Amino acid sequence: MPSPRTSAPSTTTGSDALLYLLFGILGAAMAFGSLAWLTGNLTNTFVGSGTWAPFRITDALLHPEVLWPALSTSMLMVGARVVPALFTVALVVTAAVLWMRWRAGSKSGLARKADLAPLLDKEIVAKAKSLRPSLGGRESKRGPAR
Repeated sequence: MPSPRTSAPSTTTGSDALLYLLFGILGAAMAFGSLAWLTGNLTNTFVGSGTWAPFRITDALLHPEVLWPALSTSMLMVGARVVPALFTVALVVTAAVLWMRWRAGSKSGLARKADLAPLLDKEIVAKAKSLRPSLGGRESKRGPAR
């Protein structure tokens, strides 16, 4: 039996998923560029000439040799490509896991045991007696309260 729908349907099919994917790719690219700039500058500080380059994400992504000309090719590869890529992958995986947990929620639409407890005979009889004390000596239609 299919589970009941818990949210309103989208007016266009698939556009929500594509929009989320677009935002995710854009965020990952911005994170990678920022991390490439940061780790490139840190690499340049510890290994190269020691001066910080201005904050230019596109140059850090596409032309790191322009921002840090004193670094060797291998240091540029490690400092501006490998380390930020590892950080970005870790960030994307963490964000995806958190998003999946947040979106998972209660999709089944079925009530849990705690949700049904107030509807059981014992709780109904107790609530009725608290609302109307004159019902104290009477039994319910379903038999004695357990």
